[in-house]
Amino acid sequence: MDDWDDEVEEIFKCPACGSQDIVPPFGKKDSPVLTVGEYPGEEEIKEGKPFVGAMGAVFKAELGRLGIDSKALRICNLWQHEPTKNKGCLEHGMKTVISEAKGRKAILLIGSDTVKVFCDKSVSATTGLQVQSPYFSAPIIMSCVQPATVFHSSIGEFRLSLQKFAFRIEDLL
Repeated sequence: MDDWDDEVEEIFKCPACGSQDIVPPFGKKDSPVLTVGEYPGEEEIKEGKPFVGAMGAVFKAELGRLGIDSKALRICNLWQHEPTKNKGCLEHGMKTVISEAKGRKAILLIGSDTVKVFCDKSVSATTGLQVQSPYFSAPIIMSCVQPATVFHSSIGEFRLSLQKFAFRIEDLL
């Protein structure tokens, strides 16, 4: 069982393709901090919640190590379901993220697709750094590699990115 709170949105269909394997935004609706992942994995689709699989466990553990309670965050994904070639699905996901970002004080963009779409930059060049995005007005916008990097290389880059973000948001939570 995960430690996210129970503020789940109603499950819906993707308006572009009709998929019902949707993972809607989740977590504390009035959180000053929004985290934006790339797309839900198999476990996330099964449970209808983001970051409940292995990568989510790494993400939440690292947040906890930094003193951040994952229950204090709002999270969503760029893709509301597994990525497809349907541009309408991506556009719907972008609109959802942009809507979720309104009024937030800090946004953490996680993964190469998310950083590319919202900042037109590579995550490898910007991870752990403050970035600019024409889509968001939050004073703090940072990029981070995916938690999956710990399964492919080391936890160092991911951990450092989260540490830098945690430092910037310590007064918000």
